[in-house]
Amino acid sequence: MKVIGWIGLGNMGMPMCKNLIKAGYPAVVNDTSREKVQEALALGAQWAESPKEAAQKADYIFTMLPNGKILLDVVSGENGIAQGMNNHKVLIDMSTVSAADSALVSELIEKTGGRFLRCPVTGSTGPAAKGMLGLLISGDKELMKEAEPMLDKLGRNKYWIGEKEEARVMKIALNTIVGNTAQLLAEAVSLGEKAGIPVETCMEVLAGSAIGNLIVQSKVELINSGKYDPAFSVKMMLKDFDLALDTAKQYQASLPVTAVVRQFYEEMEAVGRGGEDYAVLVERLEQNVGIKRS
Repeated sequence: MKVIGWIGLGNMGMPMCKNLIKAGYPAVVNDTSREKVQEALALGAQWAESPKEAAQKADYIFTMLPNGKILLDVVSGENGIAQGMNNHKVLIDMSTVSAADSALVSELIEKTGGRFLRCPVTGSTGPAAKGMLGLLISGDKELMKEAEPMLDKLGRNKYWIGEKEEARVMKIALNTIVGNTAQLLAEAVSLGEKAGIPVETCMEVLAGSAIGNLIVQSKVELINSGKYDPAFSVKMMLKDFDLALDTAKQYQASLPVTAVVRQFYEEMEAVGRGGEDYAVLVERLEQNVGIKRS
């Protein structure tokens, strides 16, 4: 069985890597410290001292990193992935990064003779743990088919978007809907609460209605409880909204709603709540209109 390398074992990367290990794939892992990868090591993964070493020991190298700058550093650094690549190896990046940064990574990997698949994901920590993420894929379609047995352990739905950076743009577009949905929920819930409807009733109706998609359903418990433990944080949503607005400039697109809602996330970051779930926009609006939960 092919050996996988996994670099970036945070809230998303860890459960994804664990799913591949549990499926029987030998794994070599790397992160900023050995302590961060203990769960994977306990399942039998090997520790690599650097991204280079992970690439040297693996056939398929997966990355799940916070942003494009870190991805570029991990790929191009002195002990980076590119130093361990050859024409028998594949890099599969599952991070949410800009099309421009992804294109730079593609150039770096191409120079090594290696192959590169872009595969950003949809879904948060729950679907990641269950192997039920959505996978947005661009690059060589035959390479996607080659990697499919591994990708099947990570996601339920796979979409081939195109041959270059199309998957990056599609992921960013999806995230604008996710982030803007929190503001729509805030407006709907606060309106109901002002009219005397309990928040639990508001959320039951919204989640069970025609607009009750997976995003809405996944936030019922958080909004009902008013405790916004993060599945996806305000800070991460701000990063994705900035990516979206930068991408809109690149392609001369207009995102007026996203531009406004970004300011609400900026407010929450400014008052020290950037680590909370992005659905905290509901509480922001409740407070602004004078709603005090008992």
